[in-house]
Amino acid sequence: MRHTIILLIVFGAFQVTNAGWRRLNTNTLAWLKTIHFSDAENGWIGGTHGTLLKTADGGRTWRQRARFTEDTIRQVHFFSKSTGWLLCERNVYTLGSKSPSYLLKTTDGGENWTQIDFENKQRQRITNIFFANSGFGLAVGETGALFGLEDDNYSWKKLLAPSRYLILGGSFSDNLRGTIVGGGGTIFFTEDAGASWNPAYVSGKTRSKLNSVYFADAKHGWAVGSKGKIYQTVNGGRFWRAQRSNISENLNDVFFSNTANGWAIGDNGVILKTTSGGNVWKPVRFNSRHKLEKIVFNGKKGWIVGFGGTIAYYEPENMSSAIRPKFNTRYKK
Repeated sequence: MRHTIILLIVFGAFQVTNAGWRRLNTNTLAWLKTIHFSDAENGWIGGTHGTLLKTADGGRTWRQRARFTEDTIRQVHFFSKSTGWLLCERNVYTLGSKSPSYLLKTTDGGENWTQIDFENKQRQRITNIFFANSGFGLAVGETGALFGLEDDNYSWKKLLAPSRYLILGGSFSDNLRGTIVGGGGTIFFTEDAGASWNPAYVSGKTRSKLNSVYFADAKHGWAVGSKGKIYQTVNGGRFWRAQRSNISENLNDVFFSNTANGWAIGDNGVILKTTSGGNVWKPVRFNSRHKLEKIVFNGKKGWIVGFGGTIAYYEPENMSSAIRPKFNTRYKK
Protein backbone atom coordinates (compact mmCIF):
# COMPACT_ATOMS: atom_id res chain seq x y z
CA MET A 1 0.00 0.00 0.00
CA ARG A 2 1.49 3.30 -1.06
CA HIS A 3 1.80 6.09 1.49
CA THR A 4 2.34 9.70 0.49
CA ILE A 5 3.51 12.09 3.17
CA ILE A 6 2.31 15.65 2.72
CA LEU A 7 4.13 18.18 4.86
CA LEU A 8 2.24 21.45 5.19
CA ILE A 9 4.23 24.40 6.46
CA VAL A 10 2.57 27.75 7.08
CA PHE A 11 5.14 30.40 7.90
CA GLY A 12 4.52 33.14 10.39
CA ALA A 13 5.52 33.58 14.04
CA PHE A 14 9.16 32.67 13.86
CA GLN A 15 12.16 32.75 16.13
CA VAL A 16 13.22 36.33 15.38
CA THR A 17 16.89 37.12 14.76
CA ASN A 18 18.80 40.26 13.95
CA ALA A 19 18.38 41.93 10.55
CA GLY A 20 14.99 40.34 10.00
CA TRP A 21 16.07 36.68 9.62
CA ARG A 22 13.73 34.20 11.28
CA ARG A 23 14.35 30.49 11.67
CA LEU A 24 11.35 28.31 10.92
CA ASN A 25 10.22 25.06 12.51
CA THR A 26 9.93 22.77 9.49
CA ASN A 27 9.31 19.37 11.11
CA THR A 28 12.03 17.81 8.95
CA LEU A 29 15.67 16.91 9.58
CA ALA A 30 16.56 16.58 5.90
CA TRP A 31 19.75 18.31 4.80
CA LEU A 32 18.27 21.00 2.57
CA LYS A 33 20.65 21.80 -0.29
CA THR A 34 18.87 24.14 -2.68
CA ILE A 35 16.03 26.62 -3.12
CA HIS A 36 14.76 28.37 -6.24
CA PHE A 37 11.83 30.59 -7.22
CA SER A 38 10.63 30.71 -10.81
CA ASP A 39 8.42 33.75 -10.14
CA ALA A 40 6.86 35.66 -7.26
CA GLU A 41 4.62 32.75 -6.26
CA ASN A 42 6.24 29.44 -7.26
CA GLY A 43 9.29 28.03 -5.49
CA TRP A 44 11.04 24.75 -4.71
CA ILE A 45 13.33 23.40 -1.97
CA GLY A 46 15.37 20.21 -2.42
CA GLY A 47 17.49 18.07 -0.11
CA THR A 48 18.57 14.62 1.03
CA HIS A 49 16.44 11.45 0.72
CA GLY A 50 14.48 12.94 -2.16
CA THR A 51 13.06 15.79 -0.11
CA LEU A 52 11.24 18.21 -2.43
CA LEU A 53 9.05 21.00 -1.07
CA LYS A 54 6.94 23.29 -3.25
CA THR A 55 5.19 26.60 -2.67
CA ALA A 56 2.59 28.17 -4.93
CA ASP A 57 1.90 31.24 -2.78
CA GLY A 58 5.27 32.96 -2.51
CA GLY A 59 6.49 30.83 0.39
CA ARG A 60 3.56 31.29 2.76
CA THR A 61 2.97 27.53 2.67
CA TRP A 62 5.16 24.67 1.47
CA ARG A 63 4.01 21.14 0.69
CA GLN A 64 6.23 18.10 0.41
CA ARG A 65 5.74 16.44 -2.96
CA ALA A 66 5.20 12.71 -3.25
CA ARG A 67 8.65 11.17 -2.87
CA PHE A 68 9.86 9.75 -6.19
CA THR A 69 13.54 9.25 -5.35
CA GLU A 70 15.67 8.53 -2.28
CA ASP A 71 18.65 10.30 -3.84
CA THR A 72 19.86 13.75 -2.82
CA ILE A 73 18.45 16.69 -4.76
CA ARG A 74 21.47 18.98 -5.01
CA GLN A 75 20.10 21.64 -7.31
CA VAL A 76 16.69 22.80 -8.53
CA HIS A 77 15.99 25.29 -11.31
CA PHE A 78 12.62 26.19 -12.83
CA PHE A 79 12.13 28.47 -15.84
CA SER A 80 8.38 28.63 -15.16
CA LYS A 81 5.94 27.00 -12.78
CA SER A 82 5.76 24.03 -15.18
CA THR A 83 9.27 23.51 -16.63
CA GLY A 84 12.26 22.73 -14.45
CA TRP A 85 15.34 20.65 -13.70
CA LEU A 86 16.63 18.71 -10.70
CA LEU A 87 20.27 17.70 -10.26
CA CYS A 88 20.32 14.47 -8.26
CA GLU A 89 23.16 12.57 -6.59
CA ARG A 90 23.01 8.85 -5.86
CA ASN A 91 23.91 7.38 -2.50
CA VAL A 92 27.55 6.30 -2.60
CA TYR A 93 26.67 2.97 -0.94
CA THR A 94 24.14 2.03 -3.65
CA LEU A 95 26.00 3.54 -6.58
CA GLY A 96 27.35 0.34 -8.10
CA SER A 97 28.37 0.89 -11.72
CA LYS A 98 26.06 3.87 -12.21
CA SER A 99 27.16 7.46 -12.65
CA PRO A 100 26.94 9.34 -9.34
CA SER A 101 24.84 12.16 -10.81
CA TYR A 102 21.83 12.48 -13.10
CA LEU A 103 19.16 15.00 -14.05
CA LEU A 104 15.38 14.98 -13.83
CA LYS A 105 13.27 17.25 -16.04
CA THR A 106 9.59 18.14 -15.77
CA THR A 107 7.29 20.04 -18.10
CA ASP A 108 4.13 19.73 -15.98
CA GLY A 109 5.10 21.35 -12.70
CA GLY A 110 6.65 18.25 -11.16
CA GLU A 111 3.80 15.81 -11.67
CA ASN A 112 6.05 13.70 -13.91
CA TRP A 113 9.83 13.60 -14.27
CA THR A 114 12.07 12.30 -17.06
CA GLN A 115 15.53 11.04 -16.09
CA ILE A 116 18.49 12.24 -18.17
CA ASP A 117 21.94 10.72 -17.66
CA PHE A 118 25.23 12.41 -18.40
CA GLU A 119 27.56 10.64 -20.84
CA ASN A 120 30.08 10.35 -18.07
CA LYS A 121 32.51 7.47 -18.52
CA GLN A 122 34.79 8.91 -15.83
CA ARG A 123 31.85 8.82 -13.39
CA GLN A 124 32.53 12.35 -12.24
CA ARG A 125 30.18 13.77 -9.65
CA ILE A 126 28.24 16.79 -10.92
CA THR A 127 28.00 19.48 -8.25
CA ASN A 128 26.01 22.28 -9.87
CA ILE A 129 23.86 23.34 -12.81
CA PHE A 130 23.22 26.97 -13.76
CA PHE A 131 21.46 28.74 -16.60
CA ALA A 132 21.54 31.95 -18.62
CA ASN A 133 18.36 33.92 -19.23
CA SER A 134 18.36 32.48 -22.76
CA GLY A 135 17.77 29.01 -21.28
CA PHE A 136 21.26 27.68 -22.05
CA GLY A 137 22.69 25.71 -19.15
CA LEU A 138 26.02 24.39 -17.89
CA ALA A 139 26.71 21.52 -15.50
CA VAL A 140 30.00 21.42 -13.56
CA GLY A 141 31.67 19.01 -11.17
CA GLU A 142 34.63 16.87 -10.17
CA THR A 143 37.98 17.05 -11.98
CA GLY A 144 36.71 19.93 -14.10
CA ALA A 145 33.63 18.12 -15.41
CA LEU A 146 31.73 20.42 -17.79
CA PHE A 147 28.55 19.76 -19.79
CA GLY A 148 26.43 22.11 -21.89
CA LEU A 149 22.72 21.90 -22.67
CA GLU A 150 22.01 21.11 -26.32
CA ASP A 151 19.58 23.01 -28.57
CA ASP A 152 16.92 20.35 -27.97
CA ASN A 153 16.74 21.54 -24.32
CA TYR A 154 17.05 17.92 -23.25
CA SER A 155 20.49 16.45 -24.00
CA TRP A 156 23.76 17.54 -22.39
CA LYS A 157 27.07 17.50 -24.29
CA LYS A 158 30.48 17.13 -22.67
CA LEU A 159 32.58 20.28 -23.19
CA LEU A 160 36.31 20.90 -23.01
CA ALA A 161 37.14 21.57 -19.38
CA PRO A 162 39.38 24.56 -18.56
CA SER A 163 40.59 23.02 -15.29
CA ARG A 164 41.09 19.68 -13.55
CA TYR A 165 40.04 21.11 -10.22
CA LEU A 166 36.70 20.43 -8.60
CA ILE A 167 34.21 23.02 -9.90
CA LEU A 168 31.53 23.97 -7.38
CA GLY A 169 29.80 27.13 -8.54
CA GLY A 170 28.85 29.04 -11.65
CA SER A 171 26.87 32.05 -12.76
CA PHE A 172 26.03 33.80 -16.02
CA SER A 173 26.25 37.60 -16.06
CA ASP A 174 24.44 37.69 -19.43
CA ASN A 175 23.58 35.18 -22.15
CA LEU A 176 27.22 34.78 -23.26
CA ARG A 177 29.42 35.72 -20.31
CA GLY A 178 29.75 33.45 -17.31
CA THR A 179 32.10 32.47 -14.49
CA ILE A 180 32.91 29.18 -12.76
CA VAL A 181 34.70 28.75 -9.42
CA GLY A 182 36.08 25.84 -7.43
CA GLY A 183 39.02 24.13 -5.78
CA GLY A 184 42.43 25.73 -5.54
CA GLY A 185 40.97 29.22 -5.86
CA THR A 186 39.87 28.44 -9.42
CA ILE A 187 38.09 31.24 -11.31
CA PHE A 188 37.53 30.98 -15.07
CA PHE A 189 35.37 33.17 -17.29
CA THR A 190 33.73 32.64 -20.67
CA GLU A 191 32.47 35.18 -23.19
CA ASP A 192 30.97 32.67 -25.64
CA ALA A 193 28.57 30.64 -23.46
CA GLY A 194 31.15 28.08 -22.40
CA ALA A 195 32.71 27.27 -25.77
CA SER A 196 36.04 28.61 -24.48
CA TRP A 197 37.37 29.70 -21.10
CA ASN A 198 40.11 31.96 -19.76
CA PRO A 199 41.62 32.17 -16.27
CA ALA A 200 40.61 35.30 -14.41
CA TYR A 201 43.19 37.53 -12.76
CA VAL A 202 42.73 37.41 -8.99
CA SER A 203 44.37 39.99 -6.74
CA GLY A 204 45.51 38.49 -3.46
CA LYS A 205 44.85 35.01 -4.82
CA THR A 206 45.11 32.04 -2.48
CA ARG A 207 44.59 28.31 -2.94
CA SER A 208 41.39 28.40 -0.90
CA LYS A 209 38.39 26.60 -2.35
CA LEU A 210 35.65 28.81 -3.77
CA ASN A 211 32.10 27.49 -3.36
CA SER A 212 29.76 29.93 -5.07
CA VAL A 213 29.61 32.93 -7.40
CA TYR A 214 26.80 35.39 -8.13
CA PHE A 215 26.38 38.35 -10.50
CA ALA A 216 24.10 41.28 -9.65
CA ASP A 217 24.37 42.58 -13.22
CA ALA A 218 26.57 42.16 -16.28
CA LYS A 219 29.63 43.66 -14.54
CA HIS A 220 29.35 43.19 -10.78
CA GLY A 221 29.89 39.76 -9.23
CA TRP A 222 31.03 38.14 -5.98
CA ALA A 223 32.62 34.77 -5.18
CA VAL A 224 32.84 33.19 -1.71
CA GLY A 225 34.67 30.22 -0.29
CA SER A 226 36.61 28.55 2.49
CA LYS A 227 38.07 30.44 5.45
CA GLY A 228 35.80 33.43 4.86
CA LYS A 229 37.21 34.28 1.44
CA ILE A 230 35.25 36.84 -0.62
CA TYR A 231 36.21 38.23 -4.03
CA GLN A 232 34.55 40.89 -6.17
CA THR A 233 34.63 41.73 -9.88
CA VAL A 234 33.42 44.96 -11.49
CA ASN A 235 34.24 44.06 -15.10
CA GLY A 236 32.20 40.93 -15.74
CA GLY A 237 34.62 38.40 -14.28
CA ARG A 238 37.97 39.19 -15.88
CA PHE A 239 39.53 40.66 -12.73
CA TRP A 240 38.74 39.88 -9.09
CA ARG A 241 39.90 41.57 -5.90
CA ALA A 242 39.71 40.30 -2.33
CA GLN A 243 37.26 41.72 0.19
CA ARG A 244 37.59 41.41 3.96
CA SER A 245 35.00 39.28 5.75
CA ASN A 246 36.76 39.22 9.15
CA ILE A 247 35.67 35.61 9.73
CA SER A 248 37.36 32.22 9.38
CA GLU A 249 34.29 30.04 8.72
CA ASN A 250 33.67 28.61 5.28
CA LEU A 251 31.23 30.61 3.16
CA ASN A 252 28.94 28.50 0.97
CA ASP A 253 26.75 30.93 -0.97
CA VAL A 254 26.30 34.59 -1.85
CA PHE A 255 23.43 36.70 -3.18
CA PHE A 256 23.11 40.38 -4.14
CA SER A 257 19.81 42.19 -4.70
CA ASN A 258 21.70 44.99 -6.46
CA THR A 259 25.29 46.22 -6.65
CA ALA A 260 25.20 47.52 -3.06
CA ASN A 261 23.09 45.14 -0.97
CA GLY A 262 24.19 41.56 -0.50
CA TRP A 263 24.41 38.56 1.79
CA ALA A 264 26.84 35.68 2.30
CA ILE A 265 26.14 32.51 4.32
CA GLY A 266 28.28 29.65 5.56
CA ASP A 267 29.15 27.05 8.16
CA ASN A 268 28.13 27.32 11.82
CA GLY A 269 25.11 29.47 11.00
CA VAL A 270 27.19 32.34 9.65
CA ILE A 271 25.29 35.16 7.91
CA LEU A 272 27.05 38.28 6.63
CA LYS A 273 25.43 41.42 5.26
CA THR A 274 26.75 44.34 3.22
CA THR A 275 25.14 47.58 2.07
CA SER A 276 28.31 48.86 0.38
CA GLY A 277 28.93 46.32 -2.36
CA GLY A 278 31.16 44.32 -0.04
CA ASN A 279 33.48 47.09 1.10
CA VAL A 280 32.20 46.36 4.60
CA TRP A 281 30.67 43.04 5.68
CA LYS A 282 28.87 42.78 9.01
CA PRO A 283 27.90 39.56 10.81
CA VAL A 284 24.24 38.88 11.59
CA ARG A 285 23.37 36.94 14.73
CA PHE A 286 21.40 33.79 13.89
CA ASN A 287 20.15 31.21 16.39
CA SER A 288 21.59 28.14 14.70
CA ARG A 289 25.02 26.55 14.36
CA HIS A 290 23.99 24.46 11.36
CA LYS A 291 25.68 24.67 7.99
CA LEU A 292 23.81 27.07 5.71
CA GLU A 293 23.83 25.99 2.06
CA LYS A 294 21.82 28.32 -0.17
CA ILE A 295 20.40 31.85 -0.08
CA VAL A 296 17.95 33.47 -2.51
CA PHE A 297 15.72 36.52 -2.57
CA ASN A 298 12.30 36.59 -4.18
CA GLY A 299 11.57 40.29 -4.46
CA LYS A 300 12.28 41.76 -1.03
CA LYS A 301 11.82 38.44 0.77
CA GLY A 302 14.84 36.24 1.46
CA TRP A 303 15.24 32.52 2.06
CA ILE A 304 18.08 30.38 3.44
CA VAL A 305 18.20 26.56 3.58
CA GLY A 306 20.72 24.26 5.21
CA PHE A 307 21.57 21.27 7.37
CA GLY A 308 19.09 19.72 9.79
CA GLY A 309 16.00 20.97 7.99
CA THR A 310 17.07 24.59 8.44
CA ILE A 311 14.91 27.17 6.67
CA ALA A 312 15.25 30.86 7.48
CA TYR A 313 13.03 33.63 6.19
CA TYR A 314 13.72 37.37 5.82
CA GLU A 315 11.54 40.37 5.21
CA PRO A 316 12.20 44.07 5.84
CA GLU A 317 10.77 45.46 9.05
CA ASN A 318 8.19 47.52 7.18
CA MET A 319 6.83 44.28 5.66
CA SER A 320 6.74 42.30 8.90
CA SER A 321 3.64 40.12 9.34
CA ALA A 322 1.90 38.85 12.45
CA ILE A 323 0.93 35.42 11.09
CA ARG A 324 1.00 32.55 13.60
CA PRO A 325 2.62 29.28 12.52
CA LYS A 326 0.54 26.21 11.74
CA PHE A 327 2.12 22.85 11.02
CA ASN A 328 0.04 19.95 9.79
CA THR A 329 1.40 16.59 8.65
CA ARG A 330 -1.12 14.38 6.88
CA TYR A 331 -0.69 10.85 5.59
CA LYS A 332 -2.53 9.71 2.50
CA LYS A 333 -2.98 6.01 1.82
